[in-house]
Amino acid sequence: MSASPLVIITTRLPPLTCGIGAYSWRVRQHWPNDSSRTRFLVVEGASESRALLGCDAIVAFDGDPKKLGKALDRAGAADLFLHYAGRAYQRFGCPLWLPGVLRNWKGKFPAARLMICFHELPADLALTSPHYWLGLINRRIIRRLAALADVLVTNTEHHAEKLRKISGRRDVHCVPVGSNIEQARDPSPSARARTEFVIFGLPFARWQTLQSFDSLIRRWQASGRLTALHFIGPDDEKFTARANALIDQWPDPRVAIRHGLLPDSEVLRLLQHAQFALTNVTPETWGKSTTFMAFAANGCAVVTHPRYTEAFPLGYTVRVDEVEKISESDLARRTAALKDWYQKNATWAVIANHLAALLGQKERRES
Repeated sequence: MSASPLVIITTRLPPLTCGIGAYSWRVRQHWPNDSSRTRFLVVEGASESRALLGCDAIVAFDGDPKKLGKALDRAGAADLFLHYAGRAYQRFGCPLWLPGVLRNWKGKFPAARLMICFHELPADLALTSPHYWLGLINRRIIRRLAALADVLVTNTEHHAEKLRKISGRRDVHCVPVGSNIEQARDPSPSARARTEFVIFGLPFARWQTLQSFDSLIRRWQASGRLTALHFIGPDDEKFTARANALIDQWPDPRVAIRHGLLPDSEVLRLLQHAQFALTNVTPETWGKSTTFMAFAANGCAVVTHPRYTEAFPLGYTVRVDEVEKISESDLARRTAALKDWYQKNATWAVIANHLAALLGQKERRES
């Protein structure tokens, strides 16, 4: 594995809200080499992050190519880990300047190594879409970045195959995300509430999940299988209102318990309390879902539609038609299997070690 200083380019770290930034910090916490030598170059919020995280090696480049170039020059022949999502670095998702900055840096320091994790890729849009041309520009940027990278990473097989097509490279690695809620060190021995469910995530994902399960939630209410549905996560004006409109049409809207944004300890308590979790993940998206990983890590049985359960590891989930009849022993077996899969493949320590190993396999070129 690499013993060189690690420089991470990312969006913004806690306390500012950003999934990519949270991912970046978790990886740094579990990096197998000396994490005290890790430096962050962030788009914004450096002073807030330094104060909260107790890490002085956080510098903002404010989306300025010149500032980023100077910061990379100071880093020298380091190992560089770029977390890429076009919209994180340019409001329309097209940071045209970014490949040039990295090319100049690598030209000055040929011994440097570059790993890029692509958290987002452009969708396949029709020519009539107003975002079609922006998508084409982003693809060009991604091709240029991929040509510079020593290691290419993304977090779902669907994205990995798309990245292979865009970049023309076959050496794309798929590494799933981890849980945004730590596992309980001492899991509660108390029995779970078999008629209580949970939906956890951002407003759009919660609304999308409700749409997918609406008729089933009504049925489970009528049969007494569902007596409480806990909603965890921040609210917004658009999608929270849409979700509330759906809930108001249920036979008994009072089953909805809206917790809002909770501290991790309270989220963990609910994930250990409820029997089932509803999610909008699919075979194409589960690898980038921190909420799916939180359910898996904490033994909350994940409910999915039958067409998804053949995909690994979704085979450890519970089909919607099984919710009302699955036995305690079968439920325990599946949640234990999913938790075991998570322990072996998706803890932050496993992820960080995997990424460090990929970077370390790339031999340094002579300066």
